[in-house]
This record gives sequence, structure tokens and C-alpha cells, in this order.
Amino acid sequence: MSSKAPSLRLLNLGRVPPLQLHAAYTGLAEALSADERAGWLLLARSARGHIALGASQYADAELDLAACHAAGVPVIQRRLGGGTVWVDDAQLCVFFILPAAVSGTREDFFADCLDVLCETFGRLGLEVERVGQQDIWSRGAKLLGSGGAAIGAAQVFGASLLERFDAGRFMACVAAPSPGFRSWLSELLERGMTDLSRLGIRATEPELVEALSSSCRRRWTIVDGSFDDAARRAVAEAAKELGEPLETGGRRLVRAGIKINRHSYLLEDAAAPWLRLVWRDGVVERAAAQDAGAEQALQLCVGESLREGLVSRAGIRSGMSKAAAAELESRVLELCRDAGR
Repeated sequence: MSSKAPSLRLLNLGRVPPLQLHAAYTGLAEALSADERAGWLLLARSARGHIALGASQYADAELDLAACHAAGVPVIQRRLGGGTVWVDDAQLCVFFILPAAVSGTREDFFADCLDVLCETFGRLGLEVERVGQQDIWSRGAKLLGSGGAAIGAAQVFGASLLERFDAGRFMACVAAPSPGFRSWLSELLERGMTDLSRLGIRATEPELVEALSSSCRRRWTIVDGSFDDAARRAVAEAAKELGEPLETGGRRLVRAGIKINRHSYLLEDAAAPWLRLVWRDGVVERAAAQDAGAEQALQLCVGESLREGLVSRAGIRSGMSKAAAAELESRVLELCRDAGR
């Protein structure tokens, strides 16, 4: 490693409360100056299972807040982008924090971080691949998602080494327009997500940290780090801000449903008669409808690329009037408008 390479101060917080976890990387980023060359590699586990919303999400649109409250699940609105995630102590949270002087472009920074994490998984014995600009997959399912943001004068990248994904607790917190939506969501999470345990990896935390640190050393200089007074003040201030009331009153990030992974979305129009479908890479993978005619038409579309005219022609073939078929197509296209973005 070149002596001119940026350095990362490695700090492992261990198990901390949810608010403290998110305040730590936020405050450390805020405390960096733009001309510094040393950043942070921050590791932590959440001492309590919680929901972390993306910076641009609305809590009442994405979540069943009553269910969260009843289950004692805290909700934190993080400063990082991305969607709704479940965070608990069965995952090692990893945050790369670099000042602007050495982080490069956002795209390059994300690419560096994902490459390091791919190498980390390789050291654990896994074959993985990058999918898009934010995900890592293994054996056909999403193993890692990520989010990032410019915070203060720094770029921040966050992700988790997922030992076990508690899909049940996550699913219970997500806003669902119907029991059928929740049932389909359960099936899609089972198929579309994976974790180290399911992949047969039983690594201890020291083994995870060593694999990550060794991979990082190929790109950055790694040194031990600790909070100084300025960082403590910045983290305390971040905790105050993150403790403020959640953003409410807006729409879902995916207007009609939820993104399962880069390829798949679960979508539902709950207005009577309801429609529900799974969109995968532009194809109608699965569909259902309350109205018998719409149900028959949508089944003709399963396995087909969603395009103008597909649904209306299927509707007419199913005996619907031209007007009813056109209305069904309009609803389906509107339902899928955010898919793939």
C-alpha cells in the first residue's frame, strides 16, 4: 500500500442502541474537514432490532407504525439513502467514511467500497457478484444492499454483513394494503434475499472483522481509531437530530409497493377491485385481481414483457369490453411506473 494512500481509522463500537449506531457514522462524517486525508471504517451492531428508513422516505407511508409500536420496534430515519431496512444484532454494520479530498466521485467511492466487500466475502469462501451500483448477490439472491450520502464534507457508504436476516420481523413492520400482499412479500423475501447462515458460512465476529480489514488494506491504510472530543460532540448532536419526530405525510418511495431487490418489485393497487402483481426486470412474473375478468386477463400477461397494448389485448381476449380492457391496462401501467427505477 502506498504511503500516500488515504487512511481509515478502524473503530468497532460493539453492540450499541439503534440511535447511537446511526448517530455515530453521522457525527463522525460531520466532524471531518474537507481537506483531511484520514477517514473512518466504523463497525457496530445494533443492540436492539429496529427499522432504518432511508433519508427520503416517509414513516407512515412505508411502515405499519402501530405494529412497530406494539412490537417495541424503534424506527430511525437515517441520513443515508436507500430503502427501508431491518437492522439487528445478527448483522455487522459497516460504514466507510471518507473526506471529500480523498473519496473521489460518489460512483468511484461506491465502487471501491463494493469491491472491498466482494473481496471480504471471497475471503470467507463465498462466490459473489456485484449487481448494479449498490448490491452484492450470491447464488441468485441478494446478500448485501447499501446506501450512501454526502454528510458534511464527507462521503458515507453503509452496508451490513448479514449473518441472519429476520424476514418475519421486517415483514411485520412494513405497511401492507392486504393480507395477500403480506403473503406474497413473505414468499419473495424468502426467494430474493439470503444471508451468510443460509449460504453455509459460520464466521465468528473476529473472522468477519479480519476478512474485512485485510480486504481494506489492499486499498487504504488501516489504523486504530477512537473518538476525540470533536467527534463526541458531533455524535451527540447527531443523536439529537436523529431523535426528532419522523417524516410523515408523503408517499411511498415505490408508489404502490416495495422493492424486493434490484430485479423484483411487489406492487398492489388496493382500490376496489384490487390488483396485485410482481414485476421482475420488466416482465409480469405473477399477478392476481379481485375481478374475475381482470384476473383472467392478467394471467395471460404472466411471463410477458410489460408494454403498451399487452394488457388491453389480453383483456379483450378475456371477454372484457374495450373500455374495461383499456382501464385495466391504465391501472397496471400506473402500478408499475416506479418499478426498475
